[in-house]
Amino acid sequence: MCLFPKNGEIADLFRITDLIIWDEAPMQHRYIHECVNCTFQDVQGNNKLFKGIVVVFGGDFKQILPVIVKGSHA
Repeated sequence: MCLFPKNGEIADLFRITDLIIWDEAPMQHRYIHECVNCTFQDVQGNNKLFKGIVVVFGGDFKQILPVIVKGSHA
């Protein structure tokens, strides 16, 4: 969670936001997406996913390599 007041300028900006375009989303850790989601829900006071804002995740999904459990570097 971010430390800013629920009635501050940043929270007001979140309330009037209709669309978020998130570039390079596949390169981010999933905890970042979850933190933004929790922050939006906390500011708005509801449990909708991303506070009901339309979020467009963009990026090159081919850059993500598969994880092989107990695999070697090679």
